[in-house]
Amino acid sequence: MAARHKKALHLRLLVFGFSIALFSLALNIFASLALAEAENWLPPGSSTEMLDSPPPELIKPGTEKDREWLYGRLLFRSPSLLGEKAVRIGLSCNSCHTNGHVNTSFYINGLSDRPGRIDVTNRFWQAGFEDGIANPLDIPSLRGSADNKFFGTVNVFPDLHAFTSHVIMIEFAGPEPNEEAIKALISYMNSLDINELEESEPVVETSSDMSYISLLHRPLENRDMPELDRLIDLIRSDYGRRAKLPAAQTDALHLTVSSLRELQDKAAKDDFEAAFVIYRKLSSDQ
Repeated sequence: MAARHKKALHLRLLVFGFSIALFSLALNIFASLALAEAENWLPPGSSTEMLDSPPPELIKPGTEKDREWLYGRLLFRSPSLLGEKAVRIGLSCNSCHTNGHVNTSFYINGLSDRPGRIDVTNRFWQAGFEDGIANPLDIPSLRGSADNKFFGTVNVFPDLHAFTSHVIMIEFAGPEPNEEAIKALISYMNSLDINELEESEPVVETSSDMSYISLLHRPLENRDMPELDRLIDLIRSDYGRRAKLPAAQTDALHLTVSSLRELQDKAAKDDFEAAFVIYRKLSSDQ
């Protein structure tokens, strides 16, 4: 009997010690995450997303919303396009140019003198692009980009291709985009219409309800796992941003993200037949 009690006591002490160790580990992890998060915070009082009453997305009549256009629209809303710092603070092209127009609420304390203006030549973005002058400028609209003869405010470029590459790599210190990404972005930006909608015209679908699932067809068909992984990461991140919107259907978003994860797992195991079944179900549900 005494031996049994001694064994039970020893077991309880082991469990207690293990629990303390886990608790200590959890605290250390939490502290590390909190520190990392604190380092990535925007200055107090900053606002980079226009969640309420964004401007309508005006798309030119007759625009073919093909794969290139859809991919460009997704990239336009993806912080990863602009690099590591943009990912940490959740900043995308759409943050400043909401639905291709202007985020009149955009404000970063220390870089903006009033909402809708920003200093893009500050070391906050990239030390090498610091000009030593506080010179915030109005955020320009991208509507009517296809008809512009030059692009840029601080540096002027003759075409949208050169300007887009400059913004990504120089202004925001992002990774060099491949040619497919640049062409897709240009396809989307060239579709932005400068004309206001007539009362009789329906409002164009916006980021809260447009599906990017069809982008997965090509990598699934080609069994291209790197492209599939990259696109799924972009799409899942987009769903994460949608979940923050007013009246977001979080349950439906959660189910879609779970299905995307399952599709990715099946493809990773070379079961592309099962992955295609999930893809078709996702497509029909959108």
